[in-house]
Amino acid sequence: MQRREEFARQLGFDLGRAVFTVQEHAARVHAFKKASPQGGQCVLETDALTTDVPGQALITYHADCFPILFLDGSRGVAGAAHAGWRGCLNGVAIQTLQAMHLAYGSSPEAMEVLIGPGICGRCYQVGRDVADKFVKRYGRQSRYLRTTGQDDRLDLEALIRLQLEDEGVPSSSITATGWCTMEDSRWFSHRAGRAGRFLAAIVAP
Repeated sequence: MQRREEFARQLGFDLGRAVFTVQEHAARVHAFKKASPQGGQCVLETDALTTDVPGQALITYHADCFPILFLDGSRGVAGAAHAGWRGCLNGVAIQTLQAMHLAYGSSPEAMEVLIGPGICGRCYQVGRDVADKFVKRYGRQSRYLRTTGQDDRLDLEALIRLQLEDEGVPSSSITATGWCTMEDSRWFSHRAGRAGRFLAAIVAP
């Protein structure tokens, strides 16, 4: 709690009004609305949150899976998603965009998106069964999959970009930190054996 309080202090939001995911590596989205504001809670079985409540922080947890942060500044709307391979396969980025459109009228063309630290395509080795699921669902494997014999490397950041662009988010509005959690010891990483979780947060304007 001390670390969370310091995190909130540095970023300048009220921890008591923040909402947190309790993730299940899927694509369920929960929307909060200023018409009936809520806060200070964890949302069970949810990998993405959205809000138009001014000053409310959305917080997700990560250790190789990617944080995706969404902002529609014109409507004062923010979103946050946790994207591992299961979430990406189920289109958590797509589901978040669609939820923001349904809840607040946000359009992908107006969205700014930040893809945070996660395991990179050089490091993320997956089984052929996992790789085949993505090829079957999304095709265009050259964008996000490198295969050499039985060695499949999955680039989730590239796949997230592809999904966002397919939904209409301009490529110029998508930014990625480029930090690999496995290669960079600043970050917790399941694959690298650095136990723990880091937080990602976005605050609605």
